Amino acid sequence: MQVAKYKNIKVYVITRSEKNRKLAKQIGADWVGGYGDKIPEKLDGGIIFPPAGDLVTHALSQLDSGGKLVLAPVTMTPIKINDYNLIWQERSIISLAHITKRDGVEFLDIAERADLKTSIEVFPFDAVPEVLIRVKHGEVRGNAVIQIAENV
Repeated sequence: MQVAKYKNIKVYVITRSEKNRKLAKQIGADWVGGYGDKIPEKLDGGIIFPPAGDLVTHALSQLDSGGKLVLAPVTMTPIKINDYNLIWQERSIISLAHITKRDGVEFLDIAERADLKTSIEVFPFDAVPEVLIRVKHGEVRGNAVIQIAENV
């Protein structure tokens, strides 16, 4: 979201979680809602973060002609598109797993200029089982980082 805001791109967030809706508002989303809510306008692009293939049809329905949908998870449940009209009008679906080295370099350049702020919690390696449970329940603020060795 920070990069989008840096580039003056409107950010709309759709999520089931009330906690995530509050967080999106706090960090500057222009509009926040749930899956049943109507967004104010068709989107030029979207990103799906949960690994749930059933969200693809909904996300495609929110895109304008020429819109691009990015699938962020490395794996996801099967994708079923029942309405093939959603993939017409030059809409496209790409996976974050297929970004190029050039994409990464460009992002890092923007990240540096935008002065991105991140949030992490560091945990010792022997706490991995408990950390995974905390991550699953949304109890980690930002990203969980596992420290494998001392003084690294």
